[in-house]
Amino acid sequence: MKLQLSLAKITVLGALLLGASGCQTAKPTEDSMRERAQTVIGQPVTRIGNIRNDSTLTYYTAYTAAGEYNCELPSGAIIAVASMGIMTPPLSCLPKGASPIPYQ
Repeated sequence: MKLQLSLAKITVLGALLLGASGCQTAKPTEDSMRERAQTVIGQPVTRIGNIRNDSTLTYYTAYTAAGEYNCELPSGAIIAVASMGIMTPPLSCLPKGASPIPYQ
């Protein structure tokens, strides 16, 4: 009897976690990406383009009057479950052609 009760609790908990993460795994909206890129870059973003994603990151290009920036935003099921909607994952934007690894 205890095994059935434990199994029921685990099933309900798993369903709740999947339900909560399912709401957050959708691709970020273009407005959200534009707003966050403006905050990171410090300049108005005129448009967002070249949006693509894999299972853990959303990649896009932010266009400003000063030039283009390649941006990466953590996304996907792992981020949704890990953050549980409490925190916003950090956004990284670099000028087009810049290397993320500094020269030594």
